[in-house]
Amino acid sequence: MLEALKREDKARDELQALNIRVSTDVLQARERLESIRREVDVLQQDVLPGAKSAYDAATVGFENGKFNFLEVLDAQRTYFAAKSQYLKALAEAHRTAADIDRVLGESGANATQPANKE
Repeated sequence: MLEALKREDKARDELQALNIRVSTDVLQARERLESIRREVDVLQQDVLPGAKSAYDAATVGFENGKFNFLEVLDAQRTYFAAKSQYLKALAEAHRTAADIDRVLGESGANATQPANKE
C-alpha cells in the first residue's frame, strides 16, 4: 500500500511538472505568434505598399527616361525582398499557430488562426 501511494505521489508530481512545462511552452508560443502577427501586419500595411509604389514609380520613370534600368532593378529587388519577408513571416505565423493547436489538442473553429488578410 505504501509503495502504491509513493508511485501515486510521484505520478502526481510528474503530471504537475508536465502541466507547468506545457503551459510555459504555450505561453511562449502565443507571445511569439503575437510578435509574428505584428510583423505580418507591418509588412502588409506599410512595407509592401511602399515598396510596390516605389517599384511602380521606378518603372514609370524608366519608361519616361527619368531613371536608369539599375534603379528599376533595385526597386524591384527591394519589393521582392519585402514580399519574401512577408511570406516567410506569414508561414511562420501559421506554423506557430499549428504548434499551439497541436499542444492544446484544438482544431477547426476553436483553433488559433494567424492574421492573413492577403
